[in-house]
Amino acid sequence: MIIQIEHTLPEEEAKRRIEQLIERYQEEYKDQVQDLTVEWKDNKAHIRVSARGYSSAGNLEVTDSAVLLDFYVPFLLQIFSKKIKSTIQHAIEESLS
Repeated sequence: MIIQIEHTLPEEEAKRRIEQLIERYQEEYKDQVQDLTVEWKDNKAHIRVSARGYSSAGNLEVTDSAVLLDFYVPFLLQIFSKKIKSTIQHAIEESLS
């Protein structure tokens, strides 16, 4: 699944807000997420998550004009892909506004 959200923030501010968003969700869903690993290199991150018996991984990149997220949706969750995409997109847009 690919999500691209445009923004007008300076690149470092956009990255800071995305980091805060990840930390907030990590804390909020700590009882449901068995593993969440975020490895940053400059403005790119590789993310791995396991929750409720499902695992996913993907890449996130913060540029000067957009946040790009490309991640795998497990086969059994693909029927919910529109809802998953909408929820993630809304959370990122909200954090960048």
